[in-house]
This record gives sequence, C-alpha cells and structure tokens, in this order.
Amino acid sequence: MASFVTVRGQAISLESQTESLLSKFSQYAQTTSSEPTSQERNLDSKLDSLLTQRQEVVDSLSNICNENPSISASKLSQLQRHREILQEHWQHFRNLRSSIQQERNRLNLLFSVKKDIAQQSEQDQDKYIQDEARRIDESHNVVDSLVSQAWDTRDQFSSQRTVLQTANNRMMQTLQRVPGINQVIAKINTRRKKNAVILASLITLCILFLFFTW
Repeated sequence: MASFVTVRGQAISLESQTESLLSKFSQYAQTTSSEPTSQERNLDSKLDSLLTQRQEVVDSLSNICNENPSISASKLSQLQRHREILQEHWQHFRNLRSSIQQERNRLNLLFSVKKDIAQQSEQDQDKYIQDEARRIDESHNVVDSLVSQAWDTRDQFSSQRTVLQTANNRMMQTLQRVPGINQVIAKINTRRKKNAVILASLITLCILFLFFTW
C-alpha cells in the first residue's frame, strides 16, 4: 500500500490543478453566452472528473489513517484539511455552475422577449398596413360608386331632355297641321289679356273708392 506521504502528494497536486481549472471556469460566469461552448463543456467535465478523483485520494488517505492506529495527530489534521479543501472546491464548482446557468437562462429569456416584441411589432405594422390598404380600397369603392351614380343621373337627365324635346316638337308639328288652331290660340291669349285688363281696372277703382270714402 502507498504511504501517507505519497498519497498526500497526489492530493496536493490535484488540489493545485483544481484551483487552476476553477479559475479558468470562473471566467465563463463573467462572460456567459446563450449556449455553452465546447471549451466550457470540456472544462466542466475535467473539473467534475478531477474532483471525483480527489475524493478517491482523500478516501485512500482516510484508509491509511484507519489502518495505522499510531498515526500522528498532524497527519490526521492534514487529512481533515484535505477533506475541507475538497468540500470547498466542490461547493465553488457547484456555485460557478449555478451562476453560469442562471446567467444563461437570463440571456435566453431576454433574447426570447426581444424576439417576441420584434415579432409583435412586425405583426402590428403588417396589420396597420393591411387596415390602411383596406380603408383606401373602401374609399376608392365609395368614389367609384358616386361617380357611377353621377353618370347614371346625367344619362337620365339627358334622356328626359330628349323625350321632352321630342314631345315639344311633336306638339308643335301637330298644332301646325290643325287648320286655324293658331288663330284660336291667339284669340284665347287676346281674351286672357282683356280679362286681365278689366280685372286690373276693377281692382284699381275699388282701391280708389275706398281711399276717398274712408
């Protein structure tokens, strides 16, 4: 079986390697990316394996102490110190892992929120453009309808004017064909004029009579 000094030398060497790797691993907690890199995974695996190996070395030291009842108190104290350092390194490693994962989750959450906001903004913009296009189309349809109604009204007026003009022409032609009709119309107009003069004279006389007799 290996001596206590030999095994303890392995423990000290592994502790030094662990401290160096933990120092490198802590840099990922300061500059975390959204996804772990291959270097980060490799370093994580090395630390886990190294700490497990150290646990085996500490267990070997413990077995040596248990098998040697006359082991010195200083060696027992050294064993206890190696156990404490191992626990500290395990705790430090777990804390770094946790910090890196928390920061990674935060970054992914921020990225997800920004992505959702960008998508929502794009959807709102597309919806606004579609709504404006729909309003413009509706306005064009209203204008087209008004123009169509105006043209229909214009055609109706034109048609009615043609009908009236035709009826007037036919009436004039009919009047010209009937013998003496123009003379009858002229006499009627003359009689109307005379009746109007008589009526006006009568009204004038009534007004004068009232004026002088009042």
